[in-house]
Amino acid sequence: MELKDGLTPQKIRLLQNLEKNPYMTDEELSNAIGYIYKSSVVKLKNFLEKIGYISPPFYRIDYGKLAKNKLSIVNAIIMFDGDYAYVRDLLSLIESYKTFYPIIEQGYPAYLISFFVTEEGKIREILEYLREKGVILYYELFKQNYRWYFKYPKFSIKKDPDLFTPNFEFAETEFPDIKYGKYRDHLNFCDTRLVMHLEVGTGTLSKIQKCEHEKFGNSFSYPQLRSSYKKLIKKRIASKYYNIRPVPNKECHRGVVLLRCEDFEMTKRLIFNIGKNKRVFEKITYWKSLEKKKDYGVIQFFYDSVFFTNFLVGIDNIEEIVEKKMFFLRTFPTNYWRNQSISMEYYDLEKQELHFPYNKFFEAVKDKIDQDIDKRVLEKRIEVMR
Repeated sequence: MELKDGLTPQKIRLLQNLEKNPYMTDEELSNAIGYIYKSSVVKLKNFLEKIGYISPPFYRIDYGKLAKNKLSIVNAIIMFDGDYAYVRDLLSLIESYKTFYPIIEQGYPAYLISFFVTEEGKIREILEYLREKGVILYYELFKQNYRWYFKYPKFSIKKDPDLFTPNFEFAETEFPDIKYGKYRDHLNFCDTRLVMHLEVGTGTLSKIQKCEHEKFGNSFSYPQLRSSYKKLIKKRIASKYYNIRPVPNKECHRGVVLLRCEDFEMTKRLIFNIGKNKRVFEKITYWKSLEKKKDYGVIQFFYDSVFFTNFLVGIDNIEEIVEKKMFFLRTFPTNYWRNQSISMEYYDLEKQELHFPYNKFFEAVKDKIDQDIDKRVLEKRIEVMR
């Protein structure tokens, strides 16, 4: 299978080196892979990015280090009877959203939405209002106080079916520290603007400089941006990474799985073993249900059909699992998706705190609903899209 994919030893070594050290220069990558000319590695990276084995570089932000006040993420599973675009645009009025993932559901369309939160009760108030108005049918909230841990796929030149067979075992394993850090360092205006660009992959510092000037009227010098960049990297407020998929993008699917055993130690063992030394890309973290007060192990899978078929067949035979939730993410149309960086526009530079104006967001939602009621928009249910 690997030979059919065209994964030569050089391509595998490139993927492995980007995983281990995403900051490697093209010259360093050339030496590590065994190429004479740097241009060869540039062509190879461009090829792997074009077919979707790797993404452009992004940066993970340690939200715990951004502000003196506590910042959390609340993930909401929202089901509705209507149009994805309408719900997406309406809930985007809650400007502290992070991502909108459309979910494939048998009964109703649904979204998995992540919100940055400084007052978690406010998100519930808005969603409860929308439920009472009949805009959404159901929602469930999960709090996330931990970073995502990346477990990259293992590649091999030789055909090895075992790489596509999950580990359903509870072997002892070392758990990584995925707690968010703590605020220690003062952030200036340039720092806060750069955080937002790095998180969504705007591009080079030159592109960021141009974007800030043309779109926002901010005139940062290149040395200013370079100084902020070095600061954010050194303090590990921002960390560079690549998404490295197990198969080309057109063959790769995404899903989110929540697993719970009675013993959370067992839950952690399971989620960190499932994809160990397998050809699957996993992002792993922990969520707590705000309704049930239960802790879940969460895996965001980037998988091919063989691995996930084996996963579905095997997961039902694990007696220790007392609860599981599986959500398959819709790939198309892409306009169902939406993501943005953390909204540092609301960052108080003097206090070094971040607080979102939830009353403003709530009023915007109410105004939109009132207008749509007057226009009878809510009475014209758009056919459920499946």
